[in-house]
Amino acid sequence: MVEKYFGGQLPAEQEADELDEEMTALASALRGRYEVQMEKFQMQNGLEEIFKVVSRANKYIDETAPWILAKDEAKKPRLARVMYNLLETLRICAVLLLPFTPDSCAEIFSQIGASGEETNWDNAGKWGVLPAEARVHKGENIFPRIDVEKELQELDAVQEAARKAAQPALELEPQLEENVDFDTFCKSDFRVVKVKSCEAVKKSDKLLKFILDDGTGTDRQILSGIHKFYEPEELVGKTLVAIVNLPPRKMMGQESNGMLISAVHTEKGEEKLNLLMVDDAIPAGAKLC
Repeated sequence: MVEKYFGGQLPAEQEADELDEEMTALASALRGRYEVQMEKFQMQNGLEEIFKVVSRANKYIDETAPWILAKDEAKKPRLARVMYNLLETLRICAVLLLPFTPDSCAEIFSQIGASGEETNWDNAGKWGVLPAEARVHKGENIFPRIDVEKELQELDAVQEAARKAAQPALELEPQLEENVDFDTFCKSDFRVVKVKSCEAVKKSDKLLKFILDDGTGTDRQILSGIHKFYEPEELVGKTLVAIVNLPPRKMMGQESNGMLISAVHTEKGEEKLNLLMVDDAIPAGAKLC
């Protein structure tokens, strides 16, 4: 717009307005807010502070409507101040983004005519560093239109991967110190079961409904909250282990008669679960002992 309306160089005569105050105050204090987050290694929060200023600059453009100001020669000083405020805001944001996108920021500095001390860290905390008669030149489009929400989601994914990488590779539940007497243990009836059908329970993100052959000649229904780890179709025909003498339990309005046995552990901060599957040659109803 500077090139379009002023031939690439802003005039010395400029007119400020109350509309400028919030924009310039927000940009002037940006470095301080950014620095607080970066000192805590909160990169995403630091970038969010920059994006807030970018969003406010977009709103400032809508508020000041440069395309309307440009139609009135008497309003050219006002238009020049609006352009200057946007250039200064862009300069400050580019200095703070320099560690993340050095090549792109260098191109921004070139296009807005910023060099030397105008691009250093100290001056990122100051307003009015660019000369009033700033000269710009239009180059290639440096960035496609940025989807801020998408960028933040991608940064979240990077930070989550880093968090997981810093966690122990494997974590196991500690063994119980309390002993269980043998007679109590023997009261639990562990049986081999064959999966005849398996389907997701409606209106539940977790539950799978199993119809099982437990060797009695009557189908057994067990509900298990393992949909996060298995798709129902991959379990049909598998040979599993279940405790079959637990009291019936209602889940999502359906009765569950028993519990399937699985092994759980944590890997890089993520919960893992594996159903206990045994040799298909073992008949349904075989007792584990």
